[in-house]
Amino acid sequence: MTSGAAIRRARPADLDRIEALERECFGTVDGAFSRRQLRRLLANPRARWMLAADGQAVACWLTAGNGRARWLRLYSLAVHPGLRGQGWGKRLLSSGLAWGRTQGFSACRAEVRASNHGARRLYEQFGFREAGRLPDYYGRGIDGVRLALDLRRARPAAGPRAETNSRVRR
Repeated sequence: MTSGAAIRRARPADLDRIEALERECFGTVDGAFSRRQLRRLLANPRARWMLAADGQAVACWLTAGNGRARWLRLYSLAVHPGLRGQGWGKRLLSSGLAWGRTQGFSACRAEVRASNHGARRLYEQFGFREAGRLPDYYGRGIDGVRLALDLRRARPAAGPRAETNSRVRR
């Protein structure tokens, strides 16, 4: 496995790589996207996929708005287990949030398992704050936490970080 430093926008041709990473990171227990769902997300003009480490780290944002405000939703963040602890999650978040700021988005939202402390620490480093508890969000007895980040006031992440996978409920 290589660890190329480039982060780029994912393309439909990356489907096989992303599907393999989904299976590795999320499997059936955490609800990996199906090939069909991935194909649709990769073709969705409101989805922004970023790929790093030769396809071994990926993040997906969905864009939304209501006429008054525009925001991002971090939909998925996955780093191959063999590359965790090397900063790929942090780099993907930095790149995606920087892109969102340049596009005029005012906020970013995300959901994460309440028990996923590594992901929660990573998001805190970027200024995400807990915006609500989500009982049974990921299934019976598996709570989630809704996170929010004001992109107009957000600071870059600093210091050591934890890497993990984060997936919102589908």
